[in-house]
Amino acid sequence: MPVWIISTLDARVPVFYTGTVMNGLLTPRQHQLVAKVIEEYIQTAEPVSSKAIAQSGYFDVRSATIRNEMADLEDGGYLQQLHTSGGRVPTAKAYRLYVNQLLATEGVSISHAHRRRIDEALAAIDVRDPEQVNKALARVVGQLSGALVMASMSEREEAYKFGISNLAAFPEFREIGRFAGLAEFFDQFDAMADSLMRRAFGPAYPTASARQSDGGDVRVLIGSENTDDRIKDETMICARYRLPEGHEGTLTLVGPMRMDYRRNIGLMTYVAQAAHRISRT
Repeated sequence: MPVWIISTLDARVPVFYTGTVMNGLLTPRQHQLVAKVIEEYIQTAEPVSSKAIAQSGYFDVRSATIRNEMADLEDGGYLQQLHTSGGRVPTAKAYRLYVNQLLATEGVSISHAHRRRIDEALAAIDVRDPEQVNKALARVVGQLSGALVMASMSEREEAYKFGISNLAAFPEFREIGRFAGLAEFFDQFDAMADSLMRRAFGPAYPTASARQSDGGDVRVLIGSENTDDRIKDETMICARYRLPEGHEGTLTLVGPMRMDYRRNIGLMTYVAQAAHRISRT
């Protein structure tokens, strides 16, 4: 399983991924084009046309070249065209390539503003109480990410869940069936938490302790990498970390594949590190 290091403003932490790295199959420009389409799609939630990419001025090539490259990427399974006359949207294969390359080449940083919000949330509670810490982390990550966030803790059967109202902001969940499936997943998370964490962190979970060198680990599962059919079209990011009094905590973020990966992986990494630091004081 490949490993990359995420850089934050004050530490580095291992991030593990399921799936394989799909390098060597695309040209450097095609890699850049996949990233550009994804980043445009994250911002607009609208299919991206070759004309829009050409007009952005990001590539110093003719629009016909971009059109041909996007057609090749569609043939390769990285893009799909929802309508014959429309633009293209990324596939799960494209998002996996994007996340792998993002972390391998750039790393992910958390902004000063987000770090301050997390630090303020922890400063407002009794950080000696592991349950308060876990709830505060779930609440602030849910607010900053706009996604579903569930916090679990060892020796506690009930998870703290936040963010079901956040779904209304995503056009993806205007489809009743998709919204209902994710809402059901959210409601039933407590019963599934252990199996989901084993999928994310391996069969040794929970007997294998959270990594202690930098404060936990973070895993990203995209689309069909998730075994639950209700989140086959979504992305799940899981963080595991130490809590006070010898407890172990996990934070699970779920949202559409069209999410801000830089922001969300950065948030999850920072809270894992923050919780681990608290546990050692």
